[in-house]
Amino acid sequence: MKYKLVAVDMDGTLLNDEHKVSNKNRETIKKFADQGVNFILASGRPYQSLYPYTKELEVYLPLVTSNGSIVKCPLTDNIYHNKQIQLDLAEEILEYGYNNSHGISLYFGDKVITNRESIAQVHNDLEGIKAIIEEKHKLKEAPTKILFSGDPKKMSELFALLAERYEDKLYITQSDEEYVEVMDLEVSKGNALKYMMDKMNIDSEEVIAIGNQFNDVAMFEIAGLSIAMANSPEGVKNQADFVTKTNLEDGVAYALERFLSE
Repeated sequence: MKYKLVAVDMDGTLLNDEHKVSNKNRETIKKFADQGVNFILASGRPYQSLYPYTKELEVYLPLVTSNGSIVKCPLTDNIYHNKQIQLDLAEEILEYGYNNSHGISLYFGDKVITNRESIAQVHNDLEGIKAIIEEKHKLKEAPTKILFSGDPKKMSELFALLAERYEDKLYITQSDEEYVEVMDLEVSKGNALKYMMDKMNIDSEEVIAIGNQFNDVAMFEIAGLSIAMANSPEGVKNQADFVTKTNLEDGVAYALERFLSE
């Protein structure tokens, strides 16, 4: 089989809109895993939110979490990669966010601090995380990720502003039109995927990356075959080699059957 490793995003890709793995996607992953294909789950979610899917899917390679800020093994709890935002830059970004009344979530490994109760509820419902609510948090340690959330138009404007202002200092991306994510410059799903490929001695031509958002494009640039979901923004589809069906139509399973059955 040509492909040995598949890196797959979660929300909007492997998961349906109820944030569940469909039977078809689950069965297809198990089928090809049994044939020797390796699967890596790569998400903007923190580790504790991503971990339950490893048991459901029986996929136990290190998890790429928080957009690649942390790579952690679900079997041993070993952390292979952990990168925080430089503290002075984090303080600067945070102050800007508070001054402009943005919804903010700070990630410290698996601990999340947010400034709004409504956002804390989203963390609980979506990630299974009980976020700490602080109207204005004073940083004492560097976060792994800063997440801004709000109206898509405002988030688009914020993304453009931060991307220009911190182009050579921070990695700025969007995992959804309602979110802007800020991380260390060396962090991305692509860099984390490359790290795992090197450890496993796997070449780019042997890797498939599947995703639906701009934070997945970094994986597209590393993988030999990049696959975007049909529910992806046009800018993401344009960066992919192939566009599969939507996350509501078992698009991951469709793509796996097409390219792993050859």
